[in-house]
Amino acid sequence: MRISLLGPGDLTKILRFTKLSEQELKKLVEDIGKIIAEKGHEIVIIPNKGIPIEIAKAYKKNKGKKVYGIVPTKDKDFGIKHIEPYLQFIDEKIEVGTWYETASKIASSGEICLVVGLSPGVMRALAVLKFHKKYRENETKAILFKNTISSPLQPEIEEEIPITYIKTTKELEKII
Repeated sequence: MRISLLGPGDLTKILRFTKLSEQELKKLVEDIGKIIAEKGHEIVIIPNKGIPIEIAKAYKKNKGKKVYGIVPTKDKDFGIKHIEPYLQFIDEKIEVGTWYETASKIASSGEICLVVGLSPGVMRALAVLKFHKKYRENETKAILFKNTISSPLQPEIEEEIPITYIKTTKELEKII
């Protein structure tokens, strides 16, 4: 199974808007990477700073099978120079044309989209799941760690993008 990982690039966002301490967040990230690796699943990330790359590092440390990276190799507006240091953590590139296409590709590249924390980029990627479900009959399951966000998503969003909220890695283990 492939699991897409979403999370903010700014790790302090989770610390500022939730009750998690830095140690608790670090342990959560380590445990997620370890569990996914032990289960033998593959992961898909956008190789950039933040939660997904930190989970990927933990995943690799625990002998994870394969890390796919969504990389907008042809983007002329923003380029990829800022993500070059993170490309070393991926095993295979999934090339897309632009950064705008990364949102469409990342959330739906796995059977599960695992979300740890929120940001505008995470919301953009999650929103795309609505259209993949509606037009492509691709129902990627969205799982969100409730303790990494300030409040649940609005019902207007949950109506079209069903979210499973979890709080612990034990819950994650049962799902994946």
